Amino acid sequence: MEKVIIEWSEPLNLFKPGTYNTEGKFIEHLRKAIYKNKNPILDQTGIFMFLSGEIKPKERLSIVIIEGTADHSIKEHITRKKGHIREFKCLYKNYKNEELYLKVGKLKNIEETPDSIKTTVCALIEYTSPSCVQPCKNQKVDLIIQNTGNYTPLKEIYPQEEE
Repeated sequence: MEKVIIEWSEPLNLFKPGTYNTEGKFIEHLRKAIYKNKNPILDQTGIFMFLSGEIKPKERLSIVIIEGTADHSIKEHITRKKGHIREFKCLYKNYKNEELYLKVGKLKNIEETPDSIKTTVCALIEYTSPSCVQPCKNQKVDLIIQNTGNYTPLKEIYPQEEE
């Protein structure tokens, strides 16, 4: 099995989706918030996950969406996203009253190509079952993932050893 090492960023606090009275307004604001955010991590390629929950007093986050991009920056990928807004609608509908965060992961031991990003994202989705993402179709998960940096709520290594 191939091994991928992902280094995760600190969480980027976005906002609470429930402050918007329609999913359309929420999605428009989400795109605007990402577009205007000056954090240089959004100008990179890589894997990203939307999380909901809280960081203080104790970190309690759940994984809502996992995606990746090798062709465009994460900022471009989110702000130009067409058609795939089903995930954003799910986020709005199910996590209105929770704080929204974004974490970015960089592949450390392999090149970030469209194929390596897709394979890694599909493996992460398979291992973590984020609530607003469908499993990848026709994708065999044969990958060991080691998470470093601020990877919570992910586990350090996937797949987990059977106990």
